[in-house]
Amino acid sequence: MEPLSIALTGVLSAAFGFGVLRLVLRRDSRIDLRQGMVAEGLGSRVAGADFTTPRAEFDRQLAKIQSQRRRFEADDTRQRARNAARLEREEEARRKEEDARRRMEEAEARRAEEERLKREAEEEARLRAAREAEEARLAEEREAARQAELAEIEIQRQAEVEAARAQAEMEARAAAERSASELRARLEREGASSSDVQISLMWNNFNDLDLHVVCPSGERIHGGAKESPCGGVLDVDANVKPDTRRPIENVVWPQGIAPGGVYQVYVHHYKKHAKRRSRDPTRFSVIINAGDDIREYTGELSAGDPIKKVCEFTVDPPEVRAARREELHAQLAAADEALATGNFVVQEDDEDEPIDLPPAPDLDEMAAAEPEPEPEPEPEPEPEPEPEPEPEPEPEPAPAAPRRSMADRYGPRGPADDSPANIDRKF
Repeated sequence: MEPLSIALTGVLSAAFGFGVLRLVLRRDSRIDLRQGMVAEGLGSRVAGADFTTPRAEFDRQLAKIQSQRRRFEADDTRQRARNAARLEREEEARRKEEDARRRMEEAEARRAEEERLKREAEEEARLRAAREAEEARLAEEREAARQAELAEIEIQRQAEVEAARAQAEMEARAAAERSASELRARLEREGASSSDVQISLMWNNFNDLDLHVVCPSGERIHGGAKESPCGGVLDVDANVKPDTRRPIENVVWPQGIAPGGVYQVYVHHYKKHAKRRSRDPTRFSVIINAGDDIREYTGELSAGDPIKKVCEFTVDPPEVRAARREELHAQLAAADEALATGNFVVQEDDEDEPIDLPPAPDLDEMAAAEPEPEPEPEPEPEPEPEPEPEPEPEPEPAPAAPRRSMADRYGPRGPADDSPANIDRKF
């Protein structure tokens, strides 16, 4: 409480106590001091005593005191209002400051949370990138190992395929060499030709097999079209009638004329001559001379079987074959000269490197082309070759059996389409 209020309260209390004491000390007034303090004598005049002046003074002082009290109360009210407003302003400022501080703390917390989330996201991204990089590295290593394994398997497979192909070629060449004498005998018997590109078909019964050759240009040589524009000729067509048990069919090109490219060879079982009691399946051999590279292929067919593709081979262009033949003749001439003069040059070859041998020459052509050599003394006589076994006797052919014509075999108009794709449809 303020000092002024305390002083005013003390003054009023003292005046009130003084007035009460004064009334109590008066003998002529009866004062009922009951609860409520009702002074009955104060409302009437007392004879012999006049309190008008003191009472007026008392009222004046009382009014003055009440006025001061009201003023003090108004001042106190205003002060309280000012204090309340100040407190409210202070509370508002404190609340605003608290709100600002709370917002700042919340913003700082959000910023810290965002920083934490950002760091966690960056760390997670770094770990994910590292994990993905490691997985990619492991995947690359696995893929590289798989590719290396596949490459090794492919190399091994290619080596096996190449070895099988080389083995098949060696077997074909060996079989062709074994069949060379029989082939030569049958060709000589039929008066057939030989050259650097030649395909021959042999079998050993009275059935009628047909040889079909598809040239690189797509032309097809067979019994119904014995000549092709590229120079190929079917010069022997056997067993149109059951003429021989050892037949042969031969397709040949003039020396050095056959075009380069891929040739396809087919065999067709055209007819089974029942009266000769030939049995099926009929085994056959196809001997090819592809630029002095001789190979043999075997197979079997029965009557009614579709045409069968036996093989395909590649022939170098004529100029390449001519150059290789000239080189081979030069080597043979040099070898003959060295043999005649005795000047041999022995070259030591590396054991690890394979020796490239030239392809086998056409023995028939070389034997026909070489002149008869003059007899020379040899240091050691060569052993005489064993005589070939005589062929088994053949039955006499029909006296007037004409060879089968294209009209007999394929109709009066011949084959409708000579493309290789239609071979299976025709036969």
